[in-house]
Amino acid sequence: MIRKNFRLDHKRSYSLLELDKRAAMSIQNHFGLSNYQMLVLSWLKGLWTGILISLVVHYFVSH
Repeated sequence: MIRKNFRLDHKRSYSLLELDKRAAMSIQNHFGLSNYQMLVLSWLKGLWTGILISLVVHYFVSH
């Protein structure tokens, strides 16, 4: 698998989108994940977040 390189611009202010892209790229490079595996990882993260939010809401509504 080909590792993607970071842009080596030394600018100080990053946009939120740029930080998100850099974080995703570093996770992908560190664990050697393909684009499809990153998609599945983000889907599972969303599913897990939804389950946690529903459990918290259920706790506060039922108690």
